[in-house]
Amino acid sequence: MLQNFYPASEAFYECEICHEPITNPLCPACLTEEINVWSTNYPNLRKELGPKLKRYLKKLRDEAKESIQCIKCNKAEFSLCPFCFARKILGELEVLKASRIIKKEFLQFFNYNLEPAVF
Repeated sequence: MLQNFYPASEAFYECEICHEPITNPLCPACLTEEINVWSTNYPNLRKELGPKLKRYLKKLRDEAKESIQCIKCNKAEFSLCPFCFARKILGELEVLKASRIIKKEFLQFFNYNLEPAVF
């Protein structure tokens, strides 16, 4: 029987915002691609949200200390959990005064148990 032993020093990465272990390593760049697809239903929102996301991704790349490898793109550029990234996007939707329906739909597609006070 073959046994796998993992060294005690095996690294785990924590989110730079919430400081919790990143258990779902899907990077903000890949999530942004999904958000861009979702936002095609809302061209005006996409036009305003897109540049903000681009600037935020650049900031995250520039400030990342240690990065975890994304399970989708296999790049290691970020140390941010999907929950914190989705919370940031929801905050941007609030700033952009997106309708309640849009925010609710965002939560349905990118469900990370975020429940804003408006619902």
